[in-house]
This record gives sequence, C-alpha cells and structure tokens, in this order.
Amino acid sequence: MATISDVRVAGAAAAGAPTTVGAPAIDDLIARVESTVQRYAATSEAERRLAPEVMAALIDAGLQGVWIPRAFGGLELEPLSALRLFEELSRIDGSAGRIVGNAAAGPLLSQVFPDEGAAEIFADPRTVLAGSFNPPGSALPVAGGYRVSGQWAFNSGCNYANWLVGLCLVMDGQAPRPGPDGNPVLAIVAFKADEAAILDNWDTLGMRDTGSHDVRVADLFVPCRRSFLMAPWSNPGSAFRGPLYRKGPWPLWCQVAVTGLGIARAALGELIALAATKTPSYTQTPLADRPVVQDGVARAKAQIDAARSYVYTAMGEAWEFVQAGQRLTAREGLPIALAASRGMEAAVRAVELVHSLAGTTAIRNERRFQQYFRDVHTISQHAFASPSRFESAGKLLLGRESDWALYYV
Repeated sequence: MATISDVRVAGAAAAGAPTTVGAPAIDDLIARVESTVQRYAATSEAERRLAPEVMAALIDAGLQGVWIPRAFGGLELEPLSALRLFEELSRIDGSAGRIVGNAAAGPLLSQVFPDEGAAEIFADPRTVLAGSFNPPGSALPVAGGYRVSGQWAFNSGCNYANWLVGLCLVMDGQAPRPGPDGNPVLAIVAFKADEAAILDNWDTLGMRDTGSHDVRVADLFVPCRRSFLMAPWSNPGSAFRGPLYRKGPWPLWCQVAVTGLGIARAALGELIALAATKTPSYTQTPLADRPVVQDGVARAKAQIDAARSYVYTAMGEAWEFVQAGQRLTAREGLPIALAASRGMEAAVRAVELVHSLAGTTAIRNERRFQQYFRDVHTISQHAFASPSRFESAGKLLLGRESDWALYYV
C-alpha cells in the first residue's frame, strides 16, 4: 500500500508549496498532469488506485489544494474554475477527476473546525484529505475530545491521504445522544490517516482507480480542536472567511456531477473519432454516414451541453450571491442540487447512447468505451448527485422537511 511518502518519492520535484499568486490558468494546470494521467491509466485501473506517479503529478501541480485556503498555501480557486478543472480531469480519466474533487471536499468541511485544528491539518500545504460520512461512526465524549470508533465506506483516495474526515453519532453511553429536535446529535471529526486501517475492499464495476476503500478506527481519541457538532456553518475558521467558504458544502454536489459530464464528453469525443474510420460489419455505409449515428451524436451532444449549462449557471448564480457577503441556505442552494442530479442523469444517458452507437467496438477492452460506460454508471450512484436527490429536493419544493441533512448546514 502506497502512502503519502511514496507519492513524495515518486514526485521528486515536489519540494515546495504551490503558488498562491493569482488563479492559475486551468488549461496550464491540466497540461501539467495530462500525459502522466494517460500514461498510467491502465496501471491505475488494474491496481484499483491511482498510480503513485499520477498522484505525485497531481500534488506537484497543487491540485489537491484546489479549495485549501490561500492562508495555508492552497489555491482557494473560485468555484466555476474549480468545476472546470474537475471536469477536464474527468475527461482525461474519471477517477483522477474524482480523486481531486474528493480531496477538495476536505477543506470545505474543515472550515467548521477551530482554528487550531485547521492549522494542524493544513500545516503542510501538500496535505491530502479523504473521508466519508457513511455509515456514521460513534463518538463518545471524554475529557478534551471524543473516543471515536467506526468504519466508513467510499473513501476515495484514502491510500494517499494523510488526514481522514468522518461523521459520527455522539453517544451517551451505548445510545446516540438526542438533540433538541429529537434527532441524533452528529459530529464531524478529523484524524490522521496513519491512525486508521484501510480495508482493501474497493472492487467495483467502474471508477476502480479511485481506491475508495473502507477505513476503520477503534476507540481513537480525537481532540476537540478537530471536531465539530453539526449545526449551521455560520462561524467558519479565520482562514475560511472568503466567499468560497460561504458556499458551505454546496459545491460538492456539482463537483460530483461534472465528473460524470467529463466522462460523457470523453465518450462522445471518442465516438466521433471512431465514426470517421469505422464501417460496421455487414454494411457498406461508414459510421459517420449512418442517419442513426448522426441523430445520436447530436442528441448526446445536446444532453451534455444542456446539462453543463445548467450546472455552471446554478453555480455561477450562487457565486454571485455569496460574494455579497451572505452564506448559502437551502433556498439558494437548491438549484445547485437539482442541476447536479440532472447533470449526472444527462451524463449517463449520453454515455449509454454513445455505447449503443459504437457497436461491438464498445465491448472491447482495448478501447475505452467500456470504461466510460462502467465509470459513469458507478459515479451516478454517488449520493450527492444520484437520482435519489430529486426526491430530497422535491420535499423542499413541496414545503416538506427533506431527508438530506446537508441541505440544512
């Protein structure tokens, strides 16, 4: 199992922090990593984690610090540029886009920790965070913090993380502590990755090289400085006072969706390239001259472009809102949630259409159509942008309480 130290060895040029002077051009950032991601794509999928050389290239480019505050040496990239970065990486390799997006989630969550805890987590600007909220662990209050136990699934990039974040039920003895509304009290906790065990159980249809294994801790002490009782995120840490962090966790919805859309764009591009050279078996008509292919390519393009416009428009409107000094609430964030689920839905439909039009080429491992198909169906099950979130959002639209707790932070 590679550790963060393995990554630093593989990335021999990685000695200093990424630049924080201005926002780097997304195309320049992508150009720094694209060839390495492509070169090791097959190795990454076979080993069910990004190759160490790929992770080193991502860290050397500062991409794990997309949403780390500039005060800690990160990029603190505004959300529209960050989404484009996640999408372009996902176009190259869906898992690489997902790993960078998941690492970016950690700083958004870390804004809730006391300053002392955030400073500890980000003492190294090259830090990599991973984590999961499901299923919740347990946190038993003790002097100075909590004794934490739990096993969390879907920890994308955990092989390379040096910090992990999890959600816990706060316990009173053997039972969850009830809050004022009768629901269990929840806490977000952060702990060092070397204090946890990684269970090598990520064996999936697609997104295989995310290495999204379970992680487990047992009776681990987590100090108060690295914990937060779930409540509205109205008082972020002093390094998290910029408009980006007033968005709370809402960018995470679209961050997942653009992973799917990047995969869909790659699939469509490969189909268009194939159509220029392939004549289907038992026919004399090239793929590009078949009406069904012409119709399907146009429909897939329309699906992808319409969904991308929805996602980026929703995020752009929210960005304008928070720059006025306010934090997003469910009212302003709901368009983001709807756009994310619609974006993922469109990505799946577009890839399915591409897969059907590519014919038997789509089932051969030497071409990537089969991987696009597997990857987009796997990422479509992510809770933040899955079809289930339509129901969660619909409850709010109908004046009901939603089942999705993160709408309320």
